[in-house]
Amino acid sequence: MWLQQFKAEVNLRHTCEQGDRLPGYGWLMHDGINFGVQEIKDNDFILTTEFVKRLGGRHGGDWTWRITAKPQSSTPENPVISLLFYVAGDGEVILQPHIEEKSKLMAVSGSSEELGKFTLTFLAPTTLKSRNYKYAR
Repeated sequence: MWLQQFKAEVNLRHTCEQGDRLPGYGWLMHDGINFGVQEIKDNDFILTTEFVKRLGGRHGGDWTWRITAKPQSSTPENPVISLLFYVAGDGEVILQPHIEEKSKLMAVSGSSEELGKFTLTFLAPTTLKSRNYKYAR
């Protein structure tokens, strides 16, 4: 989920629907199975989500996902965007958060009948072009 902070109207978004008054959204490229790139144009910023799947293992493979937010070129100031990530499962799922420094969620491990044991790991950004960018885990 995402929202832009410090706006008069708060729009907590979970999906892209035609009634959401988004300037645009859609897949830029994908094969439906192993990779995809989508762009979501919100009013003052653009979210880009990318995923790739590495085949293997007993449950189909490993997934990597990246979300990037950048301001629209016409925006006078960089908007403050909050991305909210949540983890849930169907049926019997055990989830365990891994927190460092009392406030940084570094990973979530768990197990389910469908996946067996798994770990979701949250990494810091790999490149920062400007010191103005902020992120949190």
